[in-house]
Amino acid sequence: MLHRPILALLTAVIVLGGCKEEVEEPELLRPVRYIQVEGRDAARQRTYSGVAKAGQESRLSFQVSGQVLSVPVNVGDVVKKGQTIARMDPTDYTLQLQNAQASAAQARAQERNAKATYERTQALYENQNVSKQDLDADRTAYESAKAALNAANQQIQLSRRQLGYTHLKAPESGTLATVDIEVNEYVQAGELVATLLAGDQIEVSVSVPASVIRSVERGAQAEARFNSLGGKAFKGTVTEVGVASMGGSATFPVTVRLTEGQREARAGMAADVTFNFASAPTAPKYALPAAAVGEDREGRFVFKLEKTGDGLGVVHRNPVTVGELLSDGLEIVSGIEPGDLVVTAGVSRIYDGLRVRVPERPGSEPSNLASDASGEDDFAEEAK
Repeated sequence: MLHRPILALLTAVIVLGGCKEEVEEPELLRPVRYIQVEGRDAARQRTYSGVAKAGQESRLSFQVSGQVLSVPVNVGDVVKKGQTIARMDPTDYTLQLQNAQASAAQARAQERNAKATYERTQALYENQNVSKQDLDADRTAYESAKAALNAANQQIQLSRRQLGYTHLKAPESGTLATVDIEVNEYVQAGELVATLLAGDQIEVSVSVPASVIRSVERGAQAEARFNSLGGKAFKGTVTEVGVASMGGSATFPVTVRLTEGQREARAGMAADVTFNFASAPTAPKYALPAAAVGEDREGRFVFKLEKTGDGLGVVHRNPVTVGELLSDGLEIVSGIEPGDLVVTAGVSRIYDGLRVRVPERPGSEPSNLASDASGEDDFAEEAK
């Protein structure tokens, strides 16, 4: 029969096929782009936005509550020291002073009577006509009357001061930046009435990041540029450096006093303040492209490249501390050193310990690396 030879032939073919050696497929490695870290010059410039203010800014307010009787000034007025800013209705405080004076007069009369009584009792005691107990009682009454008179006189002084507080005067000569009340308005003690800009000095308040605040020192030179004045720049000196952050943010207040341009710059103008940091920071700084820095729940990191030869390498995850955003990338405060090779694109597509293909020179691409305008898909194609 013909079926047996055919079956035997098929069996032989299957056996021979199973004995054929398996061919191992080549490992597919991702190509990478990288740069070599170089040190940066520690001396550098930094520019931050700020707002100009008067060297002496006074927030004026009444020290007593009441109804506003008159406001003889307006915003922008130049006032002299002692000039009236506002008046409050003094009626209640005048009555209060009069009552205090009446109480003092009564206390004074009681003090005189108590004194006379005590002196009589003292004379009688010396002649042994009254007891020691009577003398002590009249002495106590006299001392109490003196204390009551003293308190009444102090109340007169307080009432007189409160009456004077109904007349608000300028503490210094200057210009009124704001007037915040109107006639017949009821104001509380301490409520803002007006803002007085005194003196010729102009200062600029700036918020400086924590990463560079240690490089800002009192007496350091700075430059403030005002776009509202056609880009004019004026020199200044750092007069105050904050020691506490502002409102829980990672910035610190710094004050720069202008040494020129006081007649042109005005309080409220925006300014860009440039600091020249001549002294080196405590740690070296480096810059990397933003695409080279990744971030996850453990923090920010980069991938360092270790070359293993024959155009291959291994990437290692390395945590870094990031400083400011610079014109040429992100400032790296710690985590890398000069000479390190850092992967600069496709960070989200690789992982710690991954073997990769490496170009011959930093910044170049492997021969089969797909070109992409965004620079983010450098790992999109695997080697074929």
